Amino acid sequence: MKKTILYTSFTILSLFGILSYFTACKPNPCVTRAVECKNGGSCHDGECLCAAGYEGDSCQHRVNEKFDSYFACIRTRLTNGTIPDDNDDTLRVKALTDKFSIQFFSVRDSVNEVVNATVNGNYVTIPNQTRIQGTFTASYSGSGSLNSGVLTITLFKSWNNGGPMTSKTTYVGYKYQ
Repeated sequence: MKKTILYTSFTILSLFGILSYFTACKPNPCVTRAVECKNGGSCHDGECLCAAGYEGDSCQHRVNEKFDSYFACIRTRLTNGTIPDDNDDTLRVKALTDKFSIQFFSVRDSVNEVVNATVNGNYVTIPNQTRIQGTFTASYSGSGSLNSGVLTITLFKSWNNGGPMTSKTTYVGYKYQ
């Protein structure tokens, strides 16, 4: 009888110990690491989950900020299907005040030909837009990305200057340091 009570007590204590071990309070890594997420981000398992439009360890950067710079590019332009232009160029990309918008232009070609775009992560979308270019009107659209420090933009342009014209310009380059 004593052995039964002893075995039962030992079994109950063992089960209690095992249950206590597996159900014990675990420290919250967000609290122990003192993680502070900015701009509406929230902490989960010690890491910030950023609200849309923000990134960084603490959600401290707008997604468009990484595009804001001058880029030394190789520019290839096809106009009406022929290559009249393959050259070095500088592309100026400017982050606007909202977290998704950028503007860019070729420093070499024209600061008057400013194109608007939006960013989503590392990707650029150039929505269809129309600009007055002196005596004619031009339409623009395209896309691009910024990956491992390399900016790639493909810009489509159409206009009528004594006849229908189209061009496809590709910029590929790195930020000036």
